[in-house]
Amino acid sequence: MTLVYQFGRFELRPTTRQLLVDEQPATLGARAFDLLLALIERRDRLVTKNELLELVWPGLIVEENNLQVQVSALRKLLGQDAIATVAGRGYRFTLEPAQAAASAPPPPPVAKHNLPAQVSSFIGRERELTDLRAMLARHRLVTLVGIGGIGKTRLALQLAAGVVDAYDDGVWFVDLAPISDPSLVANAVATVLGVPDEPGRPVIATLQGFIKDRALLFVLDNCEHLVLACAQLARDLLQAGRRVTILATSREPLHVSGEATLPLATLPAPSPAGEHPLDAMNEYAAVRLFLERAVAVRPDFALSHENAAAVARICHDLDGIPLALELAAARMRSMSAEAIAGHLTDRFALLKGGDRTALPRHQTLRAAIDWSYDLLASTERVLLQRLSVFAGGFALDAAQAVGADDGVASRDVLDLLGHLVDKSLVTFDATTDRYRLLETVRQYALERLAAVGEETRTRDRHLQFYVALAERAERELGGPQRETWYVRLDAERENILLAFAQARWAPGGGAAGLRLVHALLHWMVLREVELWLGVTLQALAHPGAQQADVARCRALYVAATMSTATGRPAEGYALAQSSAGIARACGDALELAEALCRLGYAALELDRTADALEHLREGLELARKSDKRGLIAAFSTGLGEVHSLQDQFELAEAAYLEARAAFPGNTVSEGVALGNLARNAIALRAEAAAIRYLHEIVAISGGKYEHHAATSLLWLCAGLAALRGEWVQALRWGGTATACQEENNLFDFVDARFHARSMSTAREAVGADPADAAFAAGRALGSGTAIREAEAWLVALPGT
Repeated sequence: MTLVYQFGRFELRPTTRQLLVDEQPATLGARAFDLLLALIERRDRLVTKNELLELVWPGLIVEENNLQVQVSALRKLLGQDAIATVAGRGYRFTLEPAQAAASAPPPPPVAKHNLPAQVSSFIGRERELTDLRAMLARHRLVTLVGIGGIGKTRLALQLAAGVVDAYDDGVWFVDLAPISDPSLVANAVATVLGVPDEPGRPVIATLQGFIKDRALLFVLDNCEHLVLACAQLARDLLQAGRRVTILATSREPLHVSGEATLPLATLPAPSPAGEHPLDAMNEYAAVRLFLERAVAVRPDFALSHENAAAVARICHDLDGIPLALELAAARMRSMSAEAIAGHLTDRFALLKGGDRTALPRHQTLRAAIDWSYDLLASTERVLLQRLSVFAGGFALDAAQAVGADDGVASRDVLDLLGHLVDKSLVTFDATTDRYRLLETVRQYALERLAAVGEETRTRDRHLQFYVALAERAERELGGPQRETWYVRLDAERENILLAFAQARWAPGGGAAGLRLVHALLHWMVLREVELWLGVTLQALAHPGAQQADVARCRALYVAATMSTATGRPAEGYALAQSSAGIARACGDALELAEALCRLGYAALELDRTADALEHLREGLELARKSDKRGLIAAFSTGLGEVHSLQDQFELAEAAYLEARAAFPGNTVSEGVALGNLARNAIALRAEAAAIRYLHEIVAISGGKYEHHAATSLLWLCAGLAALRGEWVQALRWGGTATACQEENNLFDFVDARFHARSMSTAREAVGADPADAAFAAGRALGSGTAIREAEAWLVALPGT
């Protein structure tokens, strides 16, 4: 028998969890329904606030205003007098219902669904919605997986509302958030369907009988805290009903046979750097969500050129997490977008005070992360905390080195990482084989790490790992795995910057900083030279890095290299002199040769050819005695540059050929030598030789060019085009090369003089206005397009 409560125009059906008004179903939230039922069942007495909180939110700690909100909602529906308030004590239901009995087990529900009506618009997720619909057509169990607040429930409800007609017996939403007892999971489904208990028979067996021949879609929401019980329930339901489909939402997969998972990523957000055109900003779902929710609380707010940068910063720094964006938008009642963006370093204090009717864990950003963190095993918590010291992602070897310590063995890190990925607290990119924490999770975990007193020790391990990685990379960059290691260092850029920062304040950090500088020279000089020069000078300024030893000598000549490369030869010369002085005092011939090499090149850039010859010749002799092939190549190249500046092109060619022969198999060094030989051939008007050398450059590059190599190739092709009388083409590629050079702050004194001659000759040939137009077109062309043009042009040249 099933109970029905009737009072006036209203009828409450507990087993089907329905409230009818004038025989039509009314929209009533789950909490409001539970509150109404509790009051009706206890209508003969006053029910205290504490009793109602325990009945409606069992096992949860919620604020009293949640109860007041639900009472207000019921009064709006039933009338203000339906529920009386006894000040300071509680509430009492005042209407007199007549209890009636329905004599038979309920038939299949008349309604097609129990999906709650959505009060806000659905933004973004168009691709995910399409993918999810396709997955449900192929799989009977699909789990939406993602971090708390990512929008799993919202997407599931949007999907469910669109497929109601596809399931003859309905689409049924089962909210598992209020349930803490795993044994009650099946009861929750039975309650939603209105399936009564059968004495002496397990609820799951009754359910299986009920669904056997029915076509149903269940939306099991918030499975993560009951994951084993939900997995068993899903298995039992799918085995019993061949026309049953389940869409689950969870922070980790259920791991049931036949399960398909759809990891839900954060919403796309703009970069906080650069320009922020309004049309482009509106293309980002994170921006659209923030704007709509902001306008809801502050109708006069609109995206503008003035606030676009702040909105971009908010969306980017909050990782595009919908809950975080909605909480930030709620702050627009009393703060500007700029103020919110400026307070995101303390995001957990800022982002609270959300929807009072929402789950408690969705009312603040911290509560959302707390919920996931509290579900972790102790070793998973420890590892997550330690991973927070990484920046920009990390590889497995880094996680093992930094994450393993007391409480976590290195051999366990791989499995624990897998668990954290499963639980949506760490993301994994299979294309790069790297892991990452969302910034919001990273800040949360870092707070936890500091709270247990482990931050300093963990950061020390991070620094030690990246010093060791850099020193291994230094060795590998001279071997066959060169490209692999350039890619690895590029991926570790943020962690390398962090290691330098750690070295600035850690005990013993002075020595670690100098070791990083020396080991990373050949990577830094090909990347953001200006940035890394600044980092190097900071390392040299460290109080613990002032001893005149080999480590400081090396860091000084690294700084000299980058100063000269960025067009500061006077600074480079002074730094190299300091380096050479330390090397002479230490009696270290090899380090002296390194310093002399930098002195020679800086003198060359300063047009001090006599000094350059002196330094380069002394250094070449030392390099030959040490049989250091790379240094021999560098000194020979430098001597070739001196001869080139003196228009002694035959002597220059001999020096460049020696440089090429000194380091066979090193494609970077060989590419530099071939570029010099090609430039020299153009100066000699030896067109065939220039073409041959350029073909070799293209062949060894494999279509991949560093910034310096790309700029060099374009300048050389511009010079060859000028030699052939193809003036406009020469000017176009000269324009592109100039843009590349400026963008990456690249400068070479010898190259600059040669290229200036080519451009001047071409400009005189075509006239000022056509020359300016061709040069400007080249600047706008883009290096990738220009390189492809140049390669095709070289292939098509006569005689090739």
